Amino acid sequence: MKKMDARKYGQKQRSLIPSLQRKQRSHALFLKLVPYMEKANVIGCYVSMKDEVDTFEILAWCFENHKHVCVPKVTGNTLVFYYISSFSELQEGAFHVLEPCSQNKADLKDIDFMIVPLSSYDLSFHRCGYGKGYYDSILRECRYKAGIAFHEQCVDGIEVEPFDVSLDYVISC
Repeated sequence: MKKMDARKYGQKQRSLIPSLQRKQRSHALFLKLVPYMEKANVIGCYVSMKDEVDTFEILAWCFENHKHVCVPKVTGNTLVFYYISSFSELQEGAFHVLEPCSQNKADLKDIDFMIVPLSSYDLSFHRCGYGKGYYDSILRECRYKAGIAFHEQCVDGIEVEPFDVSLDYVISC
């Protein structure tokens, strides 16, 4: 499936999930992630928006369990990750997404486990983001990369280009 079609399909399917069900399933995904996060010291994670899998419970767990947490900020055509230790270190940034206001920059090579957003995915762990290539610009440097999604976002296959980076896992429910 062409990326544009996969992206539109995944976003549409995700938007059709009722709010309460999305909240319950985000919690179920959080529970599936805990074993992966327990093994990691430094965790990179996106800050969710709109109808994405909610990452606030994931981030709260990381803070409570004294994990080093890095979240992205859009800088030019890429993402730069910064350490945060609480939600108070986030402010509205590009695309109305909460971004770090911290100046404590993280080295991507230090991130043990990266939690990645996606609009759609396939069973070969290919993903579509939102079309800007921000995550593809950094994923090659990350050790373990997991996408989190609702199973409705799965497609039969996504057309892959040379610059696309596959994930190590996609955790869905």
